[in-house]
Amino acid sequence: MKKRMLLTSMVMLGAALLFAGCVTGEKPEDAVQKQLEAFKAGMLAEDIDAIMAPFSESFSHYELGDKAGARDYMSQAVDMGYLEGLEVNIENAEKKIEGDTASVYPIELSGPFGSATLELIFTKEAGGWMITGLDASGI
Repeated sequence: MKKRMLLTSMVMLGAALLFAGCVTGEKPEDAVQKQLEAFKAGMLAEDIDAIMAPFSESFSHYELGDKAGARDYMSQAVDMGYLEGLEVNIENAEKKIEGDTASVYPIELSGPFGSATLELIFTKEAGGWMITGLDASGI
């Protein structure tokens, strides 16, 4: 329980630092990296609020629908134990930034469900760089 609270606190601190960085003119690569790390920390903590914090209200996906659909999907994954012992590898992830859009790929996941590779799409919004789309293979 203490570990979960510590991870949640770290994610929240990271989010606060991210928003502070956006005001000071942080480089897009750094801002996207911070959001990626916040997403990873949320996944490892199995914390739905932390997972969804970097998701934009304008998130859309061909299967999940909108942000509420993504939240429901992730909640089910947590409830079914799919994130227990999850490994998230972002070391090989490449960021491609074009204007106000960025893609980050590959994000490698492995856990009880097997393995999957994610691509996250970020868009620069008033609140900073937010996840507006994703593509998953292997799920």
